[in-house]
Amino acid sequence: MNKDRFIEQVAPAAQANMREFGILASVTIAQTILESGWGNHASGNNLFGIKGSGQQLVTQEFINGRWLQIVDGFCVYDSWYESIRDHSYFLTQNPRYANVLHELDYRLACQKLQQAGYATDPLYADKLIRIIEGSDLTRFDQIEGKGEYMMSCEDADKIIMFLSAAWTITEDAEARAEFHRLADELRKASGQL
Repeated sequence: MNKDRFIEQVAPAAQANMREFGILASVTIAQTILESGWGNHASGNNLFGIKGSGQQLVTQEFINGRWLQIVDGFCVYDSWYESIRDHSYFLTQNPRYANVLHELDYRLACQKLQQAGYATDPLYADKLIRIIEGSDLTRFDQIEGKGEYMMSCEDADKIIMFLSAAWTITEDAEARAEFHRLADELRKASGQL
């Protein structure tokens, strides 16, 4: 598969997960490229080399200043979309990656991934940044090409809770209709509608 085609295949899932989880699509796409060799080394549809059960594979780890070849267990997925979603979920469920979430600067996001211990490669962040810049991946950080900010679902839901409280105490039908409209706009802004 050529490089452009690979990017076309993973970008929609990376953008959907950016809306839901707050991880820049450019960073996710760069990780799939680096970790899977443009999809050529994604056994079990595992684009990120996420460890787990399902298959045993030979891999390289940077340990004590040296590259070592080891055999380890890796997750298996039904599709690349599922792999990307699990990767995003993994990052959001591990507190050590909290600084990566909602980071809008791809360089900082890459550095924060490395600082949090995502990979053993000491040049991991630099490699991701070179991939992002070399393939113009930041274009996928703009939702639908509009350059709009995409609110997280969690933040939208919190604001909707406040609107709901105001809705319940007002008897003004126009105000209630406006609160409802605003809640729907928040759902749209966070990719829920």
